[in-house]
Amino acid sequence: MPPIIPDVVPDHFPAGTTVKFTRSLGDFSPADGWAYTIYLNGLTQKFNKAATVLNNIFQIEFLPADTASLNPGPFRYAERLTNAGTGETYDITGDQLVINIEPNVGISAAGVFNTWEEKTLAIVEAAISGRLTADIQAYQIAGRSVSKIPIAELRTIRGELRAAIWRQNNPGQLGVPHRVAFTLEPESPDYPPTWQDVTGLAR
Repeated sequence: MPPIIPDVVPDHFPAGTTVKFTRSLGDFSPADGWAYTIYLNGLTQKFNKAATVLNNIFQIEFLPADTASLNPGPFRYAERLTNAGTGETYDITGDQLVINIEPNVGISAAGVFNTWEEKTLAIVEAAISGRLTADIQAYQIAGRSVSKIPIAELRTIRGELRAAIWRQNNPGQLGVPHRVAFTLEPESPDYPPTWQDVTGLAR
């Protein structure tokens, strides 16, 4: 079953992958001579792609080669409609016209997708076990070099980082579930007597 093609501009996608979406814009029908081009503008790179038309709907497709060289990060975009017959040009405006380009997992270096907490935990573990290498001795946590933080404090930080990572990997859960079993009491427990005849008199 082919993937569903949305009629909205995606807000994120990995570089070097196929991206398809359509645009149905009632005031800018292809039948009336309108053409559609989307422009992406990042910090150091830019990119644009013109749409094709099928059944009077704009069809946009980014090929892997189109975005493979884009650096990960936010790209502001503009949807531009032009009409060669009338000479008009319009941009669709909005407050959140940003696409976040994600790293390409196929070619990214190890650790690119690790969170700050995961990267820091690895360094804290190395510091506790005495395996800090020269290149990470100056790594700072809250403005202090990890090599200068006392071991007791590092263990506390390690616990906090582990808890944060667990929450990241288990959204919506409060904590690690544990199975607890309770043994049942016997139906007739051998309780001591609550009254004892100490008078020695027969009843």
